[in-house]
Amino acid sequence: MKVSREGDRPPRRRGCSRVWRSGALRLVRAAVFAAGLLGGAALACPVCAPGAPLTPVQALIDADRAVLARSDGGGAEIHVEQVLKGPGAPGEVIDGIRLEGRAADGDTRALLLARDAIGGQWALLGTIDPRHAEWLRGLGALAPAAGLTVEGWRDRVAGFLPLLGSTEPLVAETAHGEVARAPLGAMRANRALIDAALTARRIEDPAFAAQRSLNLLLLGIAGGPRDIDIIERLLAEKVPGSDPADAAALLAADLELRGLSRLPTIEREWLLGQRRAPSEVQAALIALSVHGAEDTRVPRDRIVETYLRFIEARPSFAGWVAQDLATWQVWSATQPYIRLVATPDVPFSSRIAMLNYLRLSPEPGARAAVERALRGN
Repeated sequence: MKVSREGDRPPRRRGCSRVWRSGALRLVRAAVFAAGLLGGAALACPVCAPGAPLTPVQALIDADRAVLARSDGGGAEIHVEQVLKGPGAPGEVIDGIRLEGRAADGDTRALLLARDAIGGQWALLGTIDPRHAEWLRGLGALAPAAGLTVEGWRDRVAGFLPLLGSTEPLVAETAHGEVARAPLGAMRANRALIDAALTARRIEDPAFAAQRSLNLLLLGIAGGPRDIDIIERLLAEKVPGSDPADAAALLAADLELRGLSRLPTIEREWLLGQRRAPSEVQAALIALSVHGAEDTRVPRDRIVETYLRFIEARPSFAGWVAQDLATWQVWSATQPYIRLVATPDVPFSSRIAMLNYLRLSPEPGARAAVERALRGN
């Protein structure tokens, strides 16, 4: 997919009023309704868990059955070795899943299989040494993340942080998945468990490439003055147009280490100018969003001020901050959004986000602007 820059202003749409009254208008209505239903659903820490893939812990919690199993030489039959959750017995044959290939000679790892409680489908979560069976049973008994309190998240992070360096790949992957999706405050509460020197080494270690974003953020939490140099050096490599990978984590770590003093630089160099690609702008907004949600190291009201300047300076991307503002019940973007949703050149996704914000806003004129948009006026 081609990445466009805001400097290349899209051409004015022809027949805009006809488009709004056509099938596109129905899409707008449906999207605004769906946004209203999903309004609050967001990653706990999108800085280091973008995309939020299902972790083994989530799969085990959601499963009605989980087992450690072995396959025969051709992978045609899978036999239960140990039951981790739900009914079953050693020796049982698991139907409904077929493996391609076979285990390497001498590989003593077992297959970790979980059956979804709703769909009834078995899934292979990975392979693991059977000696971790009791640990896996404990994972299946954990509370769902959706119901965790602040203390619950703190305790969960404390349990998984020491496992990030495990030599068992699935254990390290599981620990990474759980810590990476935890709120920033839960990581910060476990600062004493984070070895800053070890974390800095892992950032440069190819063996920990999958954990790089998380380790950058953890270094921001646990690091000291000399670690500022590491973050600053890596940020200096993120020139406009470069790969935005890890940029959100770097910026969040920078704010964690140096606090509010870094906000003007991020605003100037990443948000208000025209040199950054959309993916880079989004990375900076994610970093601010995570800190705004915590409202501690960087005050939320200062992030809101940046958001409002961003709306005026980058109207094409203005909807990208709408969900945060609505979640924080900040309604000072109402009038700018009323103006923007009435213009034809705002991208569809940004328009939907702004309309959902206006749907929730108690400010005068907000609901009327939504109704006009949904009528196609």
